Amino acid sequence: MSKMTVKLFAGLMDYLPVKSTKAHGFDYPITDATTVGYLIDDLKLPRNVIHIVLLNGVYLDAETRDEVILKENDILGFWPAVAGG
Repeated sequence: MSKMTVKLFAGLMDYLPVKSTKAHGFDYPITDATTVGYLIDDLKLPRNVIHIVLLNGVYLDAETRDEVILKENDILGFWPAVAGG
């Protein structure tokens, strides 16, 4: 089975697995049909909180996330909306 890396930032870090050994991230097993949307639902990430998704550094808009198929060694990052001042 292939794997890729999931990275969670800011408030989404609460969803990191306890055994996570990578900073902000963890390896996730994928099949030839695993989509970003499937991963979001499988990890129980709150869709209404996810603001930015980057796949290998490229922004994925909300409309395409359910269709994009993940590949071995991909790196997928999730950020919630953040505010600062």
